[in-house]
Amino acid sequence: MIRRRGVLGGAVAALLLLIAGVVGYETATPQTTTVNLGTFSIAIDYTPYLVAKEKGWFDEALAPHHAKASFTQFETLPAINEALATKRLDVIFEAEPPVIIGKAAGIDVRVTNLGCTLPVDILVPANSPIQSIGGLKGKTIAVLAGTSSQYGVLVDAAAVGVTDKQFTMVDMPPPEGKAAFESGRVDAWAVWPPWVEQEIVAGRGRTLQGGQAMIQSIMAMRGSFKDQHPEMAKAISDVLERAKRWVHDHPAEAIAIVAKQANLDPKVVQMAWPKHRFDVSLTPDVRADIQRKADFLFEKGLVRTRVDVAKDLIRP
Repeated sequence: MIRRRGVLGGAVAALLLLIAGVVGYETATPQTTTVNLGTFSIAIDYTPYLVAKEKGWFDEALAPHHAKASFTQFETLPAINEALATKRLDVIFEAEPPVIIGKAAGIDVRVTNLGCTLPVDILVPANSPIQSIGGLKGKTIAVLAGTSSQYGVLVDAAAVGVTDKQFTMVDMPPPEGKAAFESGRVDAWAVWPPWVEQEIVAGRGRTLQGGQAMIQSIMAMRGSFKDQHPEMAKAISDVLERAKRWVHDHPAEAIAIVAKQANLDPKVVQMAWPKHRFDVSLTPDVRADIQRKADFLFEKGLVRTRVDVAKDLIRP
């Protein structure tokens, strides 16, 4: 009898432990994953990203996947590629040449969406005698190497018969380019909004007309992140699409959000706004434009490996 009670007691204890384990499993909070999103420098073409960030849409979309978003603004292109290579960055918003350069260097990165399309701008002082792109012959131009702005200068100059041997390009990130431009140490500055409009609003600069080169402001993801977390990757891409639609329907509110998020004068954002197209996608024409940039970078010796955009960058 005593032995039987012992067996029964043991069975009850085991059952209680089992129930406790089940309850513990059901009430345990899953570990939250951090998805690291980033941008390069300041740019108005990041508007859909900035709107989604302001409205909390990234966290909202990631919550069902037990994840949250973290945001970083990078000031140098090498820092972005290093973060991608070391898996400290999952999603990056930038123009396409830096992604091409990273891919050519062996970094696992893929273009997954398009946020905006806009033209390349070349800025000259307001009182400069330079009136056209052809007038850049013999001049010094500030531009960040490996960007769409550098590509635009070279392509637009070549289109009017000016080769890269007929002017000098000085590699400068935007803050240095701004200082050089305002101090008169360079004759022109190829850069993107808001840097261009800041100089125009201040009465210090104007843009040259006639350029045809475009900037494709893309969203790219670390390849292993996209492969290992396809649901989260899709959720982030869906957020970008939602933000683009919202920006198209609410331009005044979007301008205010960009001014707040990027700490910009609303007049600067307003002036730059018309040159930005947000109703865009990775169409065959856009893919062809990105491929032209990839070919150009290879032909100029800026990358050692030719990148096939359809095969290497934009693929499922």
